[in-house]
Amino acid sequence: MKVPEIFENYFKEKSYKELTSIQEKVYESFKNGENLLAMAPTGSGKTLAFSLPLTEMVNPKSGLQVIILEPSQELAIQTRDVLQPILKTVSAKVMALTGGANSKRQLEKLKKEKPEVIVATIGRLQEMMSLKKVKPGSVDLLVIDEADELLSNIKLEEIRDIVGRVKEDAQITMFSATSNPIFYELHKWFGRDFDIIDDRDNNEYRKGIKHFFIQATNNQDELIRRLAHNNKFHGVVFFNSSRQLHKTITNLNYKKINFVVLDSKSSSQQRKDALNKFSSKKVNLILTNDVAARGIDIPSINTIVNYMIPRTTQEYVHRSGRTGRMGRDGISITFGNAHDMRNFKNDIAKDFDVKQVMITEDGSFTTNIKKVISKKNDTKAKEKKKERWRDKKNKGKRKK
Repeated sequence: MKVPEIFENYFKEKSYKELTSIQEKVYESFKNGENLLAMAPTGSGKTLAFSLPLTEMVNPKSGLQVIILEPSQELAIQTRDVLQPILKTVSAKVMALTGGANSKRQLEKLKKEKPEVIVATIGRLQEMMSLKKVKPGSVDLLVIDEADELLSNIKLEEIRDIVGRVKEDAQITMFSATSNPIFYELHKWFGRDFDIIDDRDNNEYRKGIKHFFIQATNNQDELIRRLAHNNKFHGVVFFNSSRQLHKTITNLNYKKINFVVLDSKSSSQQRKDALNKFSSKKVNLILTNDVAARGIDIPSINTIVNYMIPRTTQEYVHRSGRTGRMGRDGISITFGNAHDMRNFKNDIAKDFDVKQVMITEDGSFTTNIKKVISKKNDTKAKEKKKERWRDKKNKGKRKK
């Protein structure tokens, strides 16, 4: 399928040559108004997969027609930024409604701009609907991005409430990188059938990612220090717990490492500043919990690090997907002990080719253990030489 003529200039500006597999497979069904569940690997272009056809479906200056739901502030802002230049081709507007941002300013902007498309987090959208500032009764299309997370047990009823407020015949489309048991019961929960487009076996867009396991026991912070001192490194370190995240923050501050933090407890502005510094390469290291694992698209990320073994395969897939996007090269590193390695390779990462490596003093990788150990031995040899010199110097003298 050729790139639609209306988007040719946009593709040239972005240096995109053609539609990706998921973009091509979704396009016609989406435009025909079908209810869809589309699954494809991280980095395969799912945001554009719904952005392109919905742009052709929007009627400019006709009020709110599309709501896109995102699981986080960062992903909502990112999706808005992707949509803005595309919607301009049809003179339509998009606005983000996210928690953490000033609600009064959002209300003023909403009233002034009257966007045809809203990208929102669930909490802020519900707040605006309760104030009757967003009237979903006019909505023709609801996009549920990162559907495996947004349809979790915790959020399912909230999603159903939103679905119940849009037009009865509104089109519903869902996008996800991984599956969820509820995907097989969509008719039960939403009273309608969905066409399923499953492109997850397409490895074209993650073939450039190398998967490494590194044995680490209480020396993870030292290994991160080595990586951060490598000028070619531009990476994200993921933590399973806030406690370990903040412990590492303290340790790296002591080591005088330059980094930023993306934490769920941080304010909206703090998180925005952290992402700006990282994406502009003012710093090359960002520490985070899974608030950044979903959808964040920063092309310069060449390495992601799992400080501990991810809890699920889905978690590992989403984290790894922050690097090697759209076929680029990338590295996914996981720390753990020998017992962790067996569980990791046989369970969490069973579908990936994982190699065990070590991190050298200069922050590069090697499978040659001797190369790493030899430097330690050189240090020990120097210390022994100093001791022999001291013994010779003090020979015959009574030790105090």
